[in-house]
Amino acid sequence: MDEKKITIDDFKTISKRDKDKLKKFGILYPEEVLILTHTALVNYIELSPESADKILQEAVRLTEDEGILMLEDLEREERERRFLKTGSNNLDDILRGGYISKSVTELAGEFGSGKTQACLTAIGTVFLPPEEGGLNDGDISVIMMDTEGTFSLDRLTPIFRRFDIDPNEARSRIIKMKPRNSHEQLRMILQSIGIVRDRNVKLYIVDSITKFPRIDFEGREELYERQRMILQMVEILRRIAQTYNIIVLVTNQVVSIPDERFGGEKVPVGGNVLGHTVDTRLYLKKQVEDIRLVKIIDSSWLPPRKTRIRVTEAGITDP
Repeated sequence: MDEKKITIDDFKTISKRDKDKLKKFGILYPEEVLILTHTALVNYIELSPESADKILQEAVRLTEDEGILMLEDLEREERERRFLKTGSNNLDDILRGGYISKSVTELAGEFGSGKTQACLTAIGTVFLPPEEGGLNDGDISVIMMDTEGTFSLDRLTPIFRRFDIDPNEARSRIIKMKPRNSHEQLRMILQSIGIVRDRNVKLYIVDSITKFPRIDFEGREELYERQRMILQMVEILRRIAQTYNIIVLVTNQVVSIPDERFGGEKVPVGGNVLGHTVDTRLYLKKQVEDIRLVKIIDSSWLPPRKTRIRVTEAGITDP
């Protein structure tokens, strides 16, 4: 991002009223406008469909050179990606370094499989310096969106102790969001764009991404609306990750659906809509006691692999 940055105040075809609506959500730059979908601009920013079209067109016009990349640009983008250690060397190995930035990683599994503990472990490791596998290059922050009601600062204490992180300093940098339904969840995701920018967020967790859409859109007749809501949430999170080079982790519930890829076992909620939007899907399965099998079931850049981890009070580690 250059020194003389273009802002939405430079938009020529948009009214001050519409600009103020965007600023209310923390949207200041053309790149941030392009994080939003047309539906989000209309339903949540409360623009008219015509204004939404104009704003998106203007944002594209002001950033048109950024979408055309040469090979060296792609190589530079690859070098900009960062890895975050997971807490388990086994899991780091199959992920080729850990959770990767500019992408969304999904952790799916049944209750008690270790999804939340894996996310909490990431909150610990992100505060480590880069040379130790973390992303703490200064005053960084973490967003934790808790829809399951499982987040607790007390659960972080043994994890911080394990990685020798100052609990008081780390806790002051954790931004907790607790939506009450799927519409508020999507609104909070939209409102977090400015927070990610201003608070130097390096890790964004949503635990879980599918709980509220499943509750709010019940029955086969509402399946389309449910899938569309999930798609909007994940796609906007993905664009945030790409725009600000951060790591996004989302957890997902599972349901029993016959599927040969899983041998008839439980599969992640969201179907192909979610599967085609996240970048890497991990499936956590309970084994003996605190041991979990972790499979890469789909990824845009990783081959299918599996490993075992241990879930402990101090986070995930190796068996």
